[in-house]
Amino acid sequence: MRSLWRKTTLVLCGVALIAASSACASSKNGDGGSSTGGSSNDSAPAGATYTAAEVAAATGAYKVRPLFAVPKKLPEHYRFAFLNPSLSYPYFATWSQGMKAAAKFYGVSLDQSDLNFKYDTELSAYQQIAVKQPTVIGSGQMNDATYNAVERDHAKIVMIDGSFKNVAHFGVDDEQVGKLATDALADQAKAKMAGAWKGRTVLVAGITSANCTPCDTRVKASFAEAEAKLGIPAANTTMLTPPGQDPTSSAASTFTDFLTAHPKDVVLVVSYGDEPVIGAINAAKAAGRKDDILAVSNGGDSAARIALRDTSNAGVLVAAIDYQPYAEGWNWIEAAIATAMNKPLASYQVNRVLTAANVDQFYPNDKSQ
Repeated sequence: MRSLWRKTTLVLCGVALIAASSACASSKNGDGGSSTGGSSNDSAPAGATYTAAEVAAATGAYKVRPLFAVPKKLPEHYRFAFLNPSLSYPYFATWSQGMKAAAKFYGVSLDQSDLNFKYDTELSAYQQIAVKQPTVIGSGQMNDATYNAVERDHAKIVMIDGSFKNVAHFGVDDEQVGKLATDALADQAKAKMAGAWKGRTVLVAGITSANCTPCDTRVKASFAEAEAKLGIPAANTTMLTPPGQDPTSSAASTFTDFLTAHPKDVVLVVSYGDEPVIGAINAAKAAGRKDDILAVSNGGDSAARIALRDTSNAGVLVAAIDYQPYAEGWNWIEAAIATAMNKPLASYQVNRVLTAANVDQFYPNDKSQ
C-alpha cells in the first residue's frame, strides 16, 4: 500500500498515533509489557541521521530497510504504545519483536497490549494505555469507537497493512502480494496441468478472514492473476471464510469440506496469510489428497518457514511471500518517530519469495531460536 501522508491525522497498521505530551518513565501494562530504549545519541552532530547501512547492520539477518532516516539526536524523548492484535499469532508476535528492537536502537519507550483477537476490547485497551500519554499509539485493527476516541484526544493515526476511513497507512500492497502469490506457483501449476493434472478441473481456493478487506483484496488479486497467467476462469474460483479465531484449525476444517465437495478436482490454494494455508495442507494430507493441491502462503512468518522446511510439504507448499514482519515492526517505530516529527515516510516494499531452497539463507537464525 502506498504511503499517503497528506492528512494531519494518520493511521499505521491498526495504529493510532497520539499527539499528547510524552512521558519518559517506563511502566508495565497488563498484557504485552513495556520496554524503554536508551537515550538518543547526544554526541551526534546536529542533523545526523541513521543510514540504511547502519540500520541493516543493527538488524542482522533481517537486514531491515528503513522507511525514515531517524535522527541520531531526537528532538525529545518519545513514548509509543501498540495494541497488538494477538501476540500468540506468529506474524504479530514478530511485529512485536521488531518494535522492541527498534525502540531500543532508536532510544524511545514502547508499551504494548495484547488484544488476543478480541477486537471489541480495543477501545478499553486504548483508554488504558492512553493514560500513559504516549506520543504515538497503534493497533492491528481500527473501529469507529476507538477512532472517535483518538479524534477526541486530538491524536494522530496511521495504519499498517490496513486502512480505515480517510486515514493514511503504510504496509504491504494487497493487490501486488496477491498477484505475486499466484506468480510464485504459476510454473509448477503449469507443469501439473500439462502432466499429472491434465484433463482435470483446476480450482482456485482463496482463504480469507471475516470482515477483513485487505484479506479479500489479496485473495481476489490472486484469482485475477490465475485467470491472466493460467487461464483459470473466475467461475472456478472460490472464496472460503473459515469461522473462529484459530486460522490454522478453522481453515483445515473448512478446506476439508471443500475437498469433500470436489472429489475429482485439483486445487490451487492461496490466502491472505500463512496459517490458513498450513491448515489447508494439513486437511489435504488427512484426506489423502496431498497430490491434488499446490499452495502458496502470504506473510513469511515463523509458521510458514517451519512449513517450508518440513519435507512432507515438498511439492505441495511451493512458496511463502515474505512480508518481513520483523521489518514491518521495526519500521513502525520509524513511522511513529516520523509522525511525531511531522515528517514523510517512504513506501513499504514486498518482493521476497521464500522457498524450501532459500529459507535458511534468509532466516539463518530460526533453528537457534
